[in-house]
Amino acid sequence: MARKAAPVAPKLSFEGDLDIFSIHQQWEKALPLLTAAGGSAEVDLSSVGDLDLSGLQLLGALDRDLRAKGLPLAVVGAKAEWKTRFATLGLAHLLDGARP
Repeated sequence: MARKAAPVAPKLSFEGDLDIFSIHQQWEKALPLLTAAGGSAEVDLSSVGDLDLSGLQLLGALDRDLRAKGLPLAVVGAKAEWKTRFATLGLAHLLDGARP
């Protein structure tokens, strides 16, 4: 009897800026993560130029909505200078493998 393959964790790579001017378009890009099945989700910020409060709010909302479904979110590729922004808003756990 063949075993089912484990679900692949959905991944999203943001590109460009994650700021007030692009937030609606970036949210639309993130929506498929909310409908994907898997044990966790990952967002890659390594190609993001600017990250402002709107971008952090998007990541916080994404984290909240995924956690409501029992799925942790992990953020990779964050620039060192952004880590204090995550911590200030209580989102540092996203950078630590999605452990609250």
